[in-house]
Amino acid sequence: MAARGSIKRVTQAVADVEAADNPVAALEAVRRLREAAEDLEFATVEESRQAGTTWTRIGELYGTTKQGVQQRFGGAARRRRFAEVTAE
Repeated sequence: MAARGSIKRVTQAVADVEAADNPVAALEAVRRLREAAEDLEFATVEESRQAGTTWTRIGELYGTTKQGVQQRFGGAARRRRFAEVTAE
């Protein structure tokens, strides 16, 4: 499961939010949590697609259309997200 690293990042970010001793530290941890959750979401969509899940089914899960999830997670969005993650 390619998403395993993202799960660890989510778990660590949640722990950091809980351990934050001031609002700025908490905000930084929440930002990392959001980014890790987005990475996990993209990785899980990718794994679902590779396992044969259709864009239509993914759209149903998100309460939107096939086109909506393709825009959010497909080709260009996936490449843009990958570029953001590898630039870190």
